[in-house]
Amino acid sequence: MSSKNTNNSYGWVAKTFHWGMFLIIVGQFWLGGNFKEEAYRGMGLGGYHFSIGVLILFLMLLRFAWRAKNPVPELPDGTGNLQALAAHGLHILFYVLLIVLPIAGIAVVQARGGTVSFFGMFLIPGFIQEAESTADLAAAMHGIFAKATFFAVILHIIMALYHHYGKKDNVLKRMLPW
Repeated sequence: MSSKNTNNSYGWVAKTFHWGMFLIIVGQFWLGGNFKEEAYRGMGLGGYHFSIGVLILFLMLLRFAWRAKNPVPELPDGTGNLQALAAHGLHILFYVLLIVLPIAGIAVVQARGGTVSFFGMFLIPGFIQEAESTADLAAAMHGIFAKATFFAVILHIIMALYHHYGKKDNVLKRMLPW
């Protein structure tokens, strides 16, 4: 299997990004729903949630760079312009959400007077001053972005299954790791 994408399939690098990010995002949803207030002092599950959020931001920037140099496989014959536009739009939405979601999360922590580290190796530089009103706004944005990400993931799964079982084309197969 090639590392680079072809006209018919994604390479192993794109597939690793795709499935790795899926697993990380599922884990983030669980962590985000289960940490307590001590997290804002960098302790417990929240510390992991914050570190993994930074990892997601870093991986999305890498993934964006990879995608810019690797063409996306062509859509199957018979794909309408509206469907192609929707697929492209959903992918752009993923990129935007998975960049602004961690940034909003970092803003929440910093506005509450906390720090965000990357698994204890280094601290993320502060860019938000401590202020409860800012923390509340950033938390609301983080929540909205998280819900939008959840629904985008569900829509993405539904559409992949529709292509595989309904249209019986290769859209799902070209991203499968085997």
